[in-house]
Amino acid sequence: MKPCPENRLGQLLFMRLSENRWSASLERLLREAAPGGILCSAPLPPSAELTSEFLRKTARAIPHPPFLAAREEGGRADQLGGFFPRLPFPRAAAEISLSAVARLGELVGEALSLLGFNTNFAPLLDLATPFTEKSLGGRTLGSDPKRVAKCGRAFVRGLRHHKILAVGKHFPGWGSVPFENSRDLRVSGKPMAALWREDLLPFRQLLPHLPMLLISSAAYKAYDFDHPRPDCLSAQVVDGLLRVKLRYRGLALAYDLESDAVRGRLGLGEAAIQSVNAGCDMLILDEGKPFEEVRSALEAGFASGKLIRERVEQSLERIRAVKQRLTRPPGRITKRNLEKVVRAYESFCKEFR
Repeated sequence: MKPCPENRLGQLLFMRLSENRWSASLERLLREAAPGGILCSAPLPPSAELTSEFLRKTARAIPHPPFLAAREEGGRADQLGGFFPRLPFPRAAAEISLSAVARLGELVGEALSLLGFNTNFAPLLDLATPFTEKSLGGRTLGSDPKRVAKCGRAFVRGLRHHKILAVGKHFPGWGSVPFENSRDLRVSGKPMAALWREDLLPFRQLLPHLPMLLISSAAYKAYDFDHPRPDCLSAQVVDGLLRVKLRYRGLALAYDLESDAVRGRLGLGEAAIQSVNAGCDMLILDEGKPFEEVRSALEAGFASGKLIRERVEQSLERIRAVKQRLTRPPGRITKRNLEKVVRAYESFCKEFR
């Protein structure tokens, strides 16, 4: 009989920090919660050296090696703009050449690795459409599915060169998702055949090269016609499409569960249980009350059987397998290494002036 994993349920949670500043209270929180990953979504500490120190302390405080993630794509979504020259949007690189996209990925990977990150919430594989142009703009790699797939592969290859794990997003694609009303659940009415031929094509071609996927929080009538539900709660999408049909063996990440539009009438804890039961491996949650509420719900659900034990074991095994590829944060940043990356950024950016 397999060992009881109640004390490992924190591995299913990605803690999104509201403030990237080290403190004794944060250290206690990390030791007690033992999250599987940390997402630094807020502004980073004011210098590269302080960011590196923060990540080293974070990794030491968590009992298991954690995913240490940022969202670094280039353009306005550039989290590292305080330390390095601002990179061009991914679309700008894609319009030049595949080698430019690969170089963009290499630069991002080199900078993240230098600071101590091991995971990047990129590339974005959503197609450029009238829907996504308003919300994503130059963050998309283009409108041609085959070209997006090639560019996405090039970017992932650049990250992998520096041992940074890529998180492809937003499966199965936002190209047909209207974003006008953010208060309601966003629903795509695109037919299944068209999704397969267009939006899904970049994901289908890149799945073998993506250790992690960010699952869309929109709903797709093609898979949940009678009762549209967000993909992160949909067994039809995560288990049926992603796991069974596409045979994906990496990690499926759910986010935006705190949103009323995504949860509907479900409580946050109940939505979290449904998400894991549907096939998601890790849930991204804000630190504090949302994180604690979900952690308590998972523990209670596991004890009662509401949280399917086989699903938990599957997720823990997938997480363990992906974490074998993790690198720990390096030592202190030297001025020489930092200046080397800055010069590489500057040289690359000159091509876009």
